[in-house]
Amino acid sequence: MFGSFAAITTVVSAGIQPSFPILPFLKFDPAELFSVLAFLIFGPVAAIITATVHWVFLTATASTPLGPAVKYAAVLSTLLGLWLGSLVYRRFSRKYNQFSVVLGSMVALSTITRVVVLLLVNFFVFTYIGPVIFGIQYLQFSQQTLQTTLGLQFAGPWEVLMAMLFYTSLYNALHAAFSVVVPYLIFTPLSLKVPEIASGHPWISRFASRQ
Repeated sequence: MFGSFAAITTVVSAGIQPSFPILPFLKFDPAELFSVLAFLIFGPVAAIITATVHWVFLTATASTPLGPAVKYAAVLSTLLGLWLGSLVYRRFSRKYNQFSVVLGSMVALSTITRVVVLLLVNFFVFTYIGPVIFGIQYLQFSQQTLQTTLGLQFAGPWEVLMAMLFYTSLYNALHAAFSVVVPYLIFTPLSLKVPEIASGHPWISRFASRQ
């Protein structure tokens, strides 16, 4: 169900997704919120299923599987960071028994994990997968975009690559924070006002209460 919501959100919000100003072709996709919300309510397995259903939909409707695959890697790396953050909290829960510490560790780890994983993914996409396998010249297009948005001039492809890896990492850090904080803000009133969720003992609440 959450995967279907994510797919519908992608279609409905396609024309209104906010852009990353430096690279306007990068969008802040609200569909990711459902994967994180599934994580908070039902746990990691449900979140992966949600992300997978969304990825299948994107792949089936896209002209090339590359974009959906990178999106899938971004969401999975975010979920991995959330899980790692919850494990970090378990390690220090006796000393810092506050739910804000859970959220802080999950935001931090999801941001770090997403940035590191996508840094590697984008390196291969920009240098080999895009131009060689799919015939997409990402660096050439990106150079034109950066010249337009920031007025940057580059001495060669290597400088373009470094700039792209830096700015896409900045984008992914912001998107990770967006994708975790917003679902948390949604989850809190839902857990208080929707009896089906509150009585079901959401996964993150059960985890946070463990000693």
